[in-house]
Amino acid sequence: SNGICKRFARLEECEVTMLDLSDDSLKLLRECLIQQRPDLIWVIDSRESVTVDEDLGNELREAVMDEFLRVGLNADSRPNAVGLRLEKLIDDIGRMFM
Repeated sequence: SNGICKRFARLEECEVTMLDLSDDSLKLLRECLIQQRPDLIWVIDSRESVTVDEDLGNELREAVMDEFLRVGLNADSRPNAVGLRLEKLIDDIGRMFM
């Protein structure tokens, strides 16, 4: 299971490469990080496997959530098409470390 998180008793042993996200999700994550957390773009650009622990995962999710609040809602406060994609990305990132 190359790069896929195996459920271990110790979270530190869980290693996930960001490439486990779809190309569309990676592109969306990159857009979020450019807007919200350019200091985290290395996570996507790394040629090595990146360990997504709870801290890093939550930082990535917060960046996506900030972008969701910026562009993901219609005037009636319901998610628009981009917002729905961002919600899914938040869930996908969460599955990497939960």
